[in-house]
Amino acid sequence: MRKIVVYHILLWLFIFGMILDSMLFDYEWKEAILYSLVECGLNAFIAYANLFFFIPKFFERKGKLIYIVSIAVFFALLFVPYYFSGLGYYLLDTLPHRVVFSFTVNFIILILISFLFWKVNQYELEKKRSLALSNQKLKTELLLLKSQVSPHFLFNTLNNIYSLSLEKHDHAPIMIEKLSEILRYLIYDGKREVVPLEKETNLVKEYIDLQLLKKMKGEEQIKLTIDVVEQYHEIAPLILVNLVENCFKHGDINYNPDGFIDINLTIKDDVLYFKTKNSFQESNTDEGIGIANIQEQLKYSYPDAHQFNIDKGLKVFEVSLTINLL
Repeated sequence: MRKIVVYHILLWLFIFGMILDSMLFDYEWKEAILYSLVECGLNAFIAYANLFFFIPKFFERKGKLIYIVSIAVFFALLFVPYYFSGLGYYLLDTLPHRVVFSFTVNFIILILISFLFWKVNQYELEKKRSLALSNQKLKTELLLLKSQVSPHFLFNTLNNIYSLSLEKHDHAPIMIEKLSEILRYLIYDGKREVVPLEKETNLVKEYIDLQLLKKMKGEEQIKLTIDVVEQYHEIAPLILVNLVENCFKHGDINYNPDGFIDINLTIKDDVLYFKTKNSFQESNTDEGIGIANIQEQLKYSYPDAHQFNIDKGLKVFEVSLTINLL
């Protein structure tokens, strides 16, 4: 707002300078300044009356015809006292027909310029509204994606706990405790735009601990490597942990003694490199909704700052993710 006011002041100072320059040909300094101020003030009155009164009251509310009529009436109300008071003689010209012509041309130009300014301003406002609506739409879609991820995540874990509880397994209570920690994260941090990267990596560790309680066939071949994370590093929540979950859900480590999961996170120059690799059986070709949701979430959270690649080789499924964290 302050910038706009400054721009307007500078504009009228420029117009005042141009008027003053022409007045100095006919008048002394004091008279030239006085007449320049009067003409500049009259011009400003015409422009702002149109911008703040006639356009919003008549053009926006009652249409073009009423607006044109109101401008014509405004012209007459200004011109009659301007002409018969002799003010035009001092400001424009000594010849009556030239006073009429000059005043009319100046009036039309000021009306057109102020109307054009209003039009440009309306265009900018519309752009801002459109951008705000677009951003709100993106946020809503992102929350929808996260709301899909959380049940998907919980459904698999609760199934595991249910199976262990039927067997009255000693690990069932510990799994419930681990799950409560994960739930706390989902409820309080999962809906934020970004969270400390350390929190997300801790969630990954909690999730792997939860899976290890199930005593899987290839649990000895689960490898997790995480670089030291700086405190200022942040990331959109539920991306990394859902990639890890995908390894367990669609891999074969639960029943294959030779199955493996390899998870590696490194950070270099504030760029995150995250890679997951897991064995799988050829019969299991389903990637589930997890990968699709992660790709959509990355598209919204890091539109021009990420790379996501999938390499599905012979019995090995590999995902590589790169995110610019700044």
